[in-house]
Formats: sequence, C-alpha cells, structure tokens
Amino acid sequence: MLNDTKGVYFSLKLDHKANYPDTQFSEIRLILRLKSNPFSWLQVEDDVGRYLPTAEQQKNCQVMGPKEACKVKTGEVIHKYDWSIDALKHDVHGFATKNGLGCWFVTPSMEWENGGAYNRDLACHQGENDSLQIMYMAGSHYGAGDEYPKRGENWSKVYGPYLIYLNKAGSPQASWRDAKAVAKVEKAKWPYSFVSQPGYVKQRGSVTGKLTIKNPLNNSAFRLEDAVVTLVQPESNRESIPNQQWRHYSFWTHSISGVSPNFSISNVIPGTYQLRAWSKGVVGEFILNKTITVTAGRTTNLGEIVFTEKRVGPIAWEIGIPDRTAKEFKHGDHFNQWGLPYKFPKEFPNGVNYYIGKYNYARDWNYCHISVPERSGKYQSIPWNIYFILRKKPTGTSVLRVSVAANSSTALSVSINGVKNSAEVANFKDDACVRRDGIRGFYRELEFKFGPNDFKIGENKITLHA
Repeated sequence: MLNDTKGVYFSLKLDHKANYPDTQFSEIRLILRLKSNPFSWLQVEDDVGRYLPTAEQQKNCQVMGPKEACKVKTGEVIHKYDWSIDALKHDVHGFATKNGLGCWFVTPSMEWENGGAYNRDLACHQGENDSLQIMYMAGSHYGAGDEYPKRGENWSKVYGPYLIYLNKAGSPQASWRDAKAVAKVEKAKWPYSFVSQPGYVKQRGSVTGKLTIKNPLNNSAFRLEDAVVTLVQPESNRESIPNQQWRHYSFWTHSISGVSPNFSISNVIPGTYQLRAWSKGVVGEFILNKTITVTAGRTTNLGEIVFTEKRVGPIAWEIGIPDRTAKEFKHGDHFNQWGLPYKFPKEFPNGVNYYIGKYNYARDWNYCHISVPERSGKYQSIPWNIYFILRKKPTGTSVLRVSVAANSSTALSVSINGVKNSAEVANFKDDACVRRDGIRGFYRELEFKFGPNDFKIGENKITLHA
C-alpha cells in the first residue's frame, strides 16, 4: 500500500527449482467475491458494461448449453464468457454500485500474461449473491494451454504488480472513467520503483523503429491502421506459438497508424526476442527474420523494418476486412452475448449464399461458420457458397486466401463450381472462441489455388466446407 493511492497493489511470484518434479497447471487467478447487492454494475471495456440480474433472478437458473450459460427468471441468458477481455489493449475491469462505489483491477502492464498480446480470458461474471471480480494471471479458456515447468528446469516469474483500486464517484459510469484515468497514471509509473519483490525487473530497455508493409505488385507502402508490434519468443521445441507461450514475458505496442509509421516499445525486460507485426487492412502476420537483443538502460533502434504482403496478383474481390477478428460480419459488433450461433438456422435457412457485388457482408455473411443440429440430434455441416461473375477466364493461377480469426475443432476444404475439391485442412488448434462468445482467437491464413480451367465464363461458385 502507498499513502497516495486508494487501493492495494498485488503481485505473485512462482518458482520452480531444478529439483522439483514435473509440474502442470492451467490457471492462476485472484478472485474478489464482492456482494452482488450492492456491487451490481459490471464493466470490462468502455463499451461493455451493464447491471447484472439480481441474486433472486439468478437463483435456480436454467442451465443452457454450454453449461456455464444460465437462463434467469427474466428470460435472459447470462454467460460468464460474455465479459472476457483481450489483453492487447486492456487496463481496467471490475464492479461498481449504483451510487458509484467502485472496485477495479487496474493493470499498468500485462507483460506477464501467458499469450501476451494474443491472449483472451475471463474477467468478471455473475454468481448469485456474489459478483466475481477475477484477474487471470494465467488462463487457458481460449486455447492458451497449460504451463508445465519440467524437472531440471529453473523457472520463475513475477505476475504483476497491479492495483486493486477503490473509488467513489457519482455513478457507475463515472467510477469507471475515474479508474481509466488512474490506469494512465499507473502506466506512466511502470515499472514501479517501490517494488522490492525478488525477481521483479526494474532496469529495462526499449525498442524503436519504423514499420513498413509493402504491396508487392507496385512496391508501394500500405497505409497502416491500428497496427501491432509485439516481442515474443521464437517458436522452438521448447516454445509453442505465441498464443501459448508462458515461460517468458512479452511486450507490445498497438494503435499504430500511417504510412511507414514509427513505433516504440518501452520498458522491455532485457533479453532476446522475436518481433512480429500485423495491421488492420493488410493480410498476414509478419515476422522479422532475426532476433532482437534488448539491453537495460539502452534503446535498440531497428531503423525501418520492411515487410511485404504475400500477394500473387490484384484482388478480384474481398469479403470482410483483414483485421484478425469477425467484428465486421453479421452479429460481429455484438458478439459477446450467448446464443448467437443458435440463430443461424433461422437467419440462414439455406446456408450462406453470398453474391459478390450484390450482398453486404455486415448483413449477409455470418460471423461464424457452424454446424447445424438435425432432428436426430446429430450436427450437420452446412456449406457456404460464394457466387461471382467472370467475363473472361484468368490466364494464370488464382489464389483464394482465407483468413481464419478463430476456430473450435474444425476442418476446412474448398470446391469450385461443384467439381474440384481441395485437400482438407484439419490441423487447427481449438481456441474455444465460438462456444465462448469470442471473435478473436488463433489466427490462421490458408491458400487454395485454382487453374484457369477451373473457372467458366459467367457465374462461378466457390464453396467452403467446414
């Protein structure tokens, strides 16, 4: 505790000595059990806040599917995953009372979170008489996986510190705004000078540079929007994909925009990292072909980093926006509510049949591709069709690029004009986003190639089989 701060700082250190046995765990969390009366207002993001049903309304609720979903006496279905958070830009979540008494987790850095900038996990949810305020320091609800230090491995990590902030304002919304303002102050103090916990690193470095992503067809630089640069560990036999990394800390910066914009990642713990980047509107995740060494007290200036988007020719048509989410599609702007996949059979009784140049993906392309239950109870895959007109056949190889924002144990193949079927892609990692009300998970890019004779003059049809 500090004299000038209305709250308590919390941190946790885990140690695994070389003589310890193999260890495995999937969650580290701090839970505050607040009384739901009076703490009835939940908020996790600027646009995600609400009053929860009362304890009486939640009592003896009807369990839905999945089992965490609960139909209360008002008829509403509440689902704890509707208030999950993405670590990428997150800094505050918690509860408040109707008269503005607030209890908030304020996070100046989530460098310790497993999966780092890729992570999504639970934050707050209902519990009848309790409002559960949770900080997942490690979590696996969206595919991040377990942490598993091995015998012979010396490993330690400090999670936090972060602030448990208590405030009083005129309303829940005012309490939230105050907590957000405090988050800015806390970020400016990071790393905290007052921390004496062994293993907490105060002496740090920074990484700067200029990010350029080029169009290979004309060598021009794309105008980037909401780009991200992150420092992670290179994949190896020891380190998984960045979404599932847990041994080390990771660092990032976001909201980078412009043509060849500058970027800066500050307060980086000394070490060796791999740089990865992506941007809204540009297909791909870009990986620097060399590692970066960060030294305490020094700035590592990378100069201009130039990546080239993978593209074989001009874009004939595009459905959606390359942004690693499904936000732009039907229901994507309000994805965090239970039951949206169950609406698909009524909203698309004949499946998705999308006509290029006529249809609008915000209305005519569902945010998730799901199987539909038959009367027997078995689930049936429903193909999605894309129709487009060609005035003449292409002269070379054409490529269909499919960006998968998230997936849940599926496979995908493609056919054209009902004839040519691609090989099935089945090596997806399950990130649970569909069943846990998310639109951002394990990002994948797939390519399906077609020759000139696969097309015909007039109407063509590409079918997605999932």
